Amino acid sequence: MTDITPKDQEIAQPRGLLTADFLLESDRISGQVNVRARPLIDQLDDTTSSFLDLEDVYLSPITRPSELNQSFPAATLRKTAIHAAVLTRFEDGLSRHQAYGSYLGHIPHDVLLITSRYQVRGRVVLPPKTQLQTVIAAGTTRFLLVSEATATLTEHPEISFAGGAILVNMEQVTAFCETDETHSS
Repeated sequence: MTDITPKDQEIAQPRGLLTADFLLESDRISGQVNVRARPLIDQLDDTTSSFLDLEDVYLSPITRPSELNQSFPAATLRKTAIHAAVLTRFEDGLSRHQAYGSYLGHIPHDVLLITSRYQVRGRVVLPPKTQLQTVIAAGTTRFLLVSEATATLTEHPEISFAGGAILVNMEQVTAFCETDETHSS
């Protein structure tokens, strides 16, 4: 099984830059995002911009993710093309309006989110009495924070990407399931 985690587990990150793996239709792009002014999820959810700028970029085919084919000093991604962003730490997936620990008292929901290329398993934490279907159907966020997550390439289940958090593009989701029966409605 090929289990890939974001590059930043191997090297220290410069202050204000966040390393992430962006899973696209046919490629994995690893790069650094400037998060000095705004966290990554806030940048991804920003509807005034269709693009995300990256620095120190590495490109690999999604079916051979450990094979870094090309590198670039910078790149720009179309946000709608991103299936998911894999982050090492859960905290790096939080919005500016959230703080680590603000989920105390919230209920974790084990989920499976399916896109055309990936199956993402992990947990979505919601306030009590809030149903997952309501959050997803309401569409208040373009990217959903999934903690303790793994994204598996559907056509090659031996290839997976794991992280403390995965930000899933809800426009790419074709199906979702709540897998924890104790919290199902």
